[in-house]
Amino acid sequence: MIKPLIAERENGASIRVWVPACSTGEEAYSIAMLAIELAEAAGKRFDLKVFATDAQEANLRKARDGVYPAAAMTGLSAERLRRYFEKLDGSYQVTKELRDMVVFARQNLLRDPPFSRLDLVSCRNVLIYLEPDAQQRIIALCHFSLTQGGHLFLGNAETVGRHDDLFETVSKKWRIYRRVGPTRHDLVDYPRPRASAEPTTGEKPPSLLPGPTAPVAEMARRALLERFAPASVLVDLKGRVLYFHGATRDYLEQPSGEPTRDLLTMARDGLALKLRVAIREAMKDNRDVTVTARVQEGKSSRSVAITVMPLPTSSAGGNLLVSFIPAPKASKQVKASMREDAGGGSSGERALQEELTTTRAELRNTIEHLETANEELKASNEEATSMNEELQSTNEELETSKEELQSFNEELNTVNNQLQHKIGELEAATNDLNNLLAGSETATLFLDDKFRIKWFAPATKELFDFVSSDIGRPIAHFAPKFSDANLLPDAETVLKKLITIDAEVKSDASRWYLRRMLPYRTRDNHIAGVVVTFSDNHGAEARR
Repeated sequence: MIKPLIAERENGASIRVWVPACSTGEEAYSIAMLAIELAEAAGKRFDLKVFATDAQEANLRKARDGVYPAAAMTGLSAERLRRYFEKLDGSYQVTKELRDMVVFARQNLLRDPPFSRLDLVSCRNVLIYLEPDAQQRIIALCHFSLTQGGHLFLGNAETVGRHDDLFETVSKKWRIYRRVGPTRHDLVDYPRPRASAEPTTGEKPPSLLPGPTAPVAEMARRALLERFAPASVLVDLKGRVLYFHGATRDYLEQPSGEPTRDLLTMARDGLALKLRVAIREAMKDNRDVTVTARVQEGKSSRSVAITVMPLPTSSAGGNLLVSFIPAPKASKQVKASMREDAGGGSSGERALQEELTTTRAELRNTIEHLETANEELKASNEEATSMNEELQSTNEELETSKEELQSFNEELNTVNNQLQHKIGELEAATNDLNNLLAGSETATLFLDDKFRIKWFAPATKELFDFVSSDIGRPIAHFAPKFSDANLLPDAETVLKKLITIDAEVKSDASRWYLRRMLPYRTRDNHIAGVVVTFSDNHGAEARR
């Protein structure tokens, strides 16, 4: 599982491992040790990072300390014990180098987001303590966390269950599985963050109350409109009625069923076809269009002129004003002539022929319009399908980005907790060191490789007039309160030959000190300066 990963991974690359429910950290440290040894055997170096999480803070504290009883070390070889552990009084502690590779953090598997871009998830003996639904949810989270081809390690009594389409079995005996298939966003369920605040509902606009007595001109205009203006409706470009004026009931009626504002649906018999043609031509040519139609009233019919007038384009996209003007009634002579024509039959036939010709022309017009509309709908449908696919792709990318951001946030929180723990350890060690040196009578002075002051103990004030702001200044700038002409030459010799030099010096107060000078070594055995100590030498005073 780890060996093939190291074999195929390039030198210098990163390897990320997650150990959920890590308890006191034994498994996390074991995986880190195994990865280090296999990388060395392959002659490679990796940026190894092991994330270990647990819901119990007490377990995490023990895991970060890395202190285990001697009885727990029986399964380790002597070589591993020597390399990865430091012996304490009756116990062993994981070395600082190994502890720095493992990041411990508090996490609830069923509530908090998982990590991401992982090469290995070791979730052993966790699922057996959970209900089936919770088990399947954690399996889905592990699938999301792993990179393509990443491995999942379960306990002997655990399997991936019904999510066998997400993993392929590598070793049935050891319960090792490999991630397959794309990331299933529908299976990853994060708790939604609470809204920062509920949207405040705006107050209702005050109702417009009729003003005081309208001006005389306005009253006259309204009276003229009601008296002489034809019955009209204001419609939008989709044929929906926005406003009614006058006695439109003679031309429009609500059909049975649910209420509608569609003009063509409300048109009485005989008007819908002419209305459709007039509206289409008015919208197409942006001009006034007038057509004549016959509205059916029972067994009889009457003629009506329909005028469609485009209004100036508004912010809503433009409107149409549709007016209905009844045709004047025929005189008695006209009626008599019509009766004579009807008796002869020739005039009635011509009227029927004209109506049939008009109907055919309108039908051809409608068919052409339907064909054009059909082609436009097909093009719009293809465009909508393409946009839908792009939107789905964008949505998936956003979902992935959201989940990765949540994982990155969890990882940053984990690293931050680890840093806070390290800072606490550093502060405790610094306090211990300061108290130890403050209680010591040995004057201690740290110099860097340029013989500048790095640190000094309080006891050095008997030999130098140091203040805290002198850190960083060369020691040669200070006049010592003792006689020692070889202070700087001996420091150069110690730094060059890496030896220890002792000398007796006499202070201005006639006290003798044993001055010892030795190299300043860092944890990785790097020489970073010189350490100078002054011990009160009572024996020298007695001999003198």
